[in-house]
Amino acid sequence: MNPVWNIALKELYVSVKSRRFIVIVSIYLLIFGLAVYAIKDYLMQMGVPSVESNELGLWGVSAEIYTTPFAILFTINMMIITVLGAVLGTALGADAINREVENGTAKVLLGHPVYRDEVINGKFLGIGALIAVTYLVSYVVMVAVMLILGIPLDGDSLIRGFMAILVTILYTLVFLSLGVLLSTLSKRPETSMLAAVGLAIFLTVFYGIVVEIVAPKIVGPAPPWGTGAHEVWQENLNLWMARLHSINPAHHYVQLVSYIFAGDRFFNYYIPLADSFNYGFNSLAALLVMLLLPFALAYARFLTSDLN
Repeated sequence: MNPVWNIALKELYVSVKSRRFIVIVSIYLLIFGLAVYAIKDYLMQMGVPSVESNELGLWGVSAEIYTTPFAILFTINMMIITVLGAVLGTALGADAINREVENGTAKVLLGHPVYRDEVINGKFLGIGALIAVTYLVSYVVMVAVMLILGIPLDGDSLIRGFMAILVTILYTLVFLSLGVLLSTLSKRPETSMLAAVGLAIFLTVFYGIVVEIVAPKIVGPAPPWGTGAHEVWQENLNLWMARLHSINPAHHYVQLVSYIFAGDRFFNYYIPLADSFNYGFNSLAALLVMLLLPFALAYARFLTSDLN
């Protein structure tokens, strides 16, 4: 078997047994279970779905959502995953490299006919596979819960939910990439773990608050309300808030999922999926760049680092 896949399988086995994975997934299941319990009566009794505005100011997203029961449930799931998914990705990747170096197993591993690029690729693939399987299972569980409770389902929502799960996997891999980068930059696993989890929480919880404070400072004091100058000021404020949010993976993830479940008020139905990804192309491209760039830096760092 290819050494990359051997390392990936070993990393998958180690990660799925790790306490941090079990704790984070348990917290997610607990929060999601409570959320389902809180709104199950509403979902079971809701009438004809309609298109409603969905303001998610914390991540700088405003969207028109077609509120089917599944879309509502997945939107709640998205808000949980935006935070816990980021923590999961960074926590699993934060000690992927430096713990091997600290324990001396990296030298032993590289003493075999295995190259450094195979080591880092295998570790990323193994953890990435665990993340993908976890989300796919959570999607199946979500559908099963709705069927058990008798909540109405429709085929279009199921397809869009599966597309949103793929976006969720990509989003968590972005934070996994950031975690692996921090693992190559820091020699101590504890330091990289704290930095990685802190970064994930900052970007998903506090960054939106920072944007709300910083953007008005950049634009300057607001002119009197109702004047042409105030309209120009508001446009500049919105522009700077969009610029600041654009460097946050959470913004692009929430924006993409919102586009997938977006609705058309005229037809009172979902917009076509092709339009969803046309609108969300920039966010999808941004997430891909945010995935590849940190991993490329981690890759270069690990290949040239001293393992002593």
